[in-house]
Formats: sequence, C-alpha cells, structure tokens
Amino acid sequence: MTVRKTFTVAVREFISTVMTKAFLLVFLMPIIVGGIAALAIPLLMNAASPKVSGHVAIIDQSGSVGNRLEKAFTPEAMEARRGKIKKDAAAEIEKRAPGMGVGSQIEKAPLPKAPELTLQLLGADASVDAAKAEILKAVGKEKDAGGTNPRLALAVIPASAVKGEEGKPNSFKDYELFVAPKLDPEVQSDIRGQVSQAIVDARIEASGLDVERVRALTRQNRVEATAITKEGEKKSNPALQFLLPGSFLFLMWISVFTAGQYLLSSTIEEKSNRVMEVLLSAVSPMELMVGKIIGQMAVASLVLAVYAGAGLVTLVALSLKHLIDPMQIVYLCVYFVIGFALVACMMAAVGSAVSDVREAQSLLTPVMLVLMVPMMLWMPILRNPNSLFAQIVSFVPPISPFVMVLRLSGSEKVPTWQIPATIVVGLIGVVVFAWAAAKIFRIGVLMYGKPPNFTTLIKWIRMA
Repeated sequence: MTVRKTFTVAVREFISTVMTKAFLLVFLMPIIVGGIAALAIPLLMNAASPKVSGHVAIIDQSGSVGNRLEKAFTPEAMEARRGKIKKDAAAEIEKRAPGMGVGSQIEKAPLPKAPELTLQLLGADASVDAAKAEILKAVGKEKDAGGTNPRLALAVIPASAVKGEEGKPNSFKDYELFVAPKLDPEVQSDIRGQVSQAIVDARIEASGLDVERVRALTRQNRVEATAITKEGEKKSNPALQFLLPGSFLFLMWISVFTAGQYLLSSTIEEKSNRVMEVLLSAVSPMELMVGKIIGQMAVASLVLAVYAGAGLVTLVALSLKHLIDPMQIVYLCVYFVIGFALVACMMAAVGSAVSDVREAQSLLTPVMLVLMVPMMLWMPILRNPNSLFAQIVSFVPPISPFVMVLRLSGSEKVPTWQIPATIVVGLIGVVVFAWAAAKIFRIGVLMYGKPPNFTTLIKWIRMA
C-alpha cells in the first residue's frame, strides 16, 4: 500500500463529498433550523391562548374557604398572578442560563388573555352529584348573551380539610376537584393552586396565627451557587453543566454518522455503477478502502470543528468558558478519531458487500441499535459516570469512545487509569475492525448478486 495513492483517494473522496449540494444542505440544516426556531419562539410565545369562559363552583363544607376564593378569582387577581408567573419564569431562566437573552424575551412577551372565570359558592349541604352533573351539561357551551355560564370545575372542600380529622388534629383530609373534559391544563393548575392556598390559609387562621406572618417566616428565596474557578468566582450554571456533556456526545455522534453515511452511500454507488472496477485498476482494495475512510474522516472533522468552534465562541461571548476544560477538547478529538475509525470500518465493509442501499439496511440495523446505546442512556450515564454499567461499556468498542466523551465531560472525575486504558482498547478495536473490514472489502467490492448475511460476512473474513 502506497501513501501517495491512498492520499489521492482520500482527497478525491473529500472533495466529491463537500462539493455536493446535499452536503451543504446537511451542513447548514442545524443553522437553518436554529434560525427558524429563534424566529418561531417569539411568535409562539405571543400566540393567543385558547378562550376559556365559565365558572368554578365551590362546595365549602368548612365555611372558611369560599370567601377567600372569591377574591382569588377576580379578573384583577388572575391577571396579577399570570404576570407574576411570567416574571418569575423569566428570572429563573435568566439565572439558569445568564446572558442568553431567553429570560428577557419571555418578560417582554405580552401576556396571553386571562380566562374569564367567575366563582359560584354552593351551599355546604349542596348535592355533589347534582353539582357534578352540571359540568357534563355545560360541555360545549360558552358564555352568551342569554347568560349561559358553563360550569368548568367543581371543588368540594370537607370540613376536615381545614379543621383536621376528629381525634387527629394534625391529619387533614384532601379536597376533591372535578373539571370539564379538555379544560386547559394551565387553568386547572391555577384553580388547584388557589384552592390549595385558600385551604392552607384557613388552617393557619384557625390555629390562631397570622397568615402573612407565617408566609413570611416560611418563604425562602432560591440561593444561586457560586463556582470557584482559577479565574475567580463565577455564577454556577447547572443547566449548562448538564447540557454541555450531551452537546459533546451529540456533536461527536452527528459528525461521525454524517460522514459514515456518506462513506456507505459512496461505496455502494461506486460499486453499483461499476466505477469501483475502474478504481481498482489503479489502486489496491486496501488503498481504496483506507483512502475513502481518511477522506470521510476529514469530512467529519470539518463538521465537528465548525460546530464545536461555534459552540466555544458562544461560551466565550457569554463568559462561560470556565465550564469547558481544555483537556475535554483534547479527549473529544482523540475519541472522535477512534470512534469514527470504528464506525467507518463497519460502513465500508457493509457498503462493499451490497449493491443497493436497501440491502445494506438489514446489515446495519443491529449495528445502529448498538450504537444508539450512548444516545439512549446518556442521562443515567451522565448522572453516575462511574457506575458499573458506565465503566463496562467504556471498554466495549464501538460504543466506548462515545461513552467516554460523555463520562469525561460530566461532573464526576473518571479514574485516571481508565482514560489510557480505553484509548488502548479503542485502538485495538480499530485494528481488529480494519482487519475484518479489509477482508470483506476485498471480496465484496467485486461481488454482485444475492446480498450476503452476517454468516456470509464471517465466512469471507475467515477465507480471505
């Protein structure tokens, strides 16, 4: 195998991939989707909420909750609550992801129209079944000029919900809430929250305590953690600390499989069009396979470099570069090379063995299912990167590079010895996969007809 011929094949493979419209579309798709999302989110936030009009019925058997709820369901009170919820949500998002502008967008967005709810207090001895029946009768009706005011919800508050059960003053019975089918979940949550708060206030007052004083004593604002870094103290960002490892894994996975799919399709296309026979008249099967793998590795490296670079620039612009350890970038590059080599060997072997993309699916499906393990289990692995399962799969090619990238970007330190050990295991895996792929490639690249199965591929490896 000569280096010059292999390099020539690699350059041809790289240029023939990156100069196509399909590659540019795939390359730019995340940017396009991100731009559309950035434009769509404000529009969705400003979209009108579904109209809700009707009344909430209350059967207050305690006699001390209904009057509190009358104040809670005035239009002014409901508008104030929605404004506070929006303001608190914007502040919380800004704390968790500072400098990204999401919180300010939420705060500037106009409030959706509040539901038109009124309160109807029924007698303490009112029939619960009859009150529930009114909800069913009102389904589909709306408030009209004739005075129809559909019943949307019914809350039944027993006396023991406020005063406690007989003989058990510290044991309180739950209230019951019945709602109309398909009632807006936000409206349900608001009703539930106000009824619960009114019951708690009634309990406090029944105990002879001042409600506002108790609220003040039990209120504690969220305290934000401060990270101690080499550059000084910085605000901790739990959301990004959780998302960054997933971003590392996602970047590597997308880069590897984008180029891997191109390697598979180009190999199948060249074989089905008989171009492979012409290429093999100038280079050996090994030179062709290695050249194609190197060329597509350059494609994958380009994708990884552009998107990883964009992510790093964003973190620097937001003063969040302390979240990234430079060694994480080094490990990402090392495990990327190993991971791509493992996947590329499989793609080259499968592509050379079949003559059509449909034939390749039966061979690739079990392989893809195995490779999806890191994507499916990234959350449990990230939360406990040193669990027995995480450590075992870290030594199982071809998923070991993906798992190690995830573990190394997590918050828990990975045992130092496992890093060189997994790299060595990965390199051994590359040698074994390349040896097997070369044998399959040499036989399959010029073989046409019935597509092989796994048993046939094993025979090719043994006989070549």
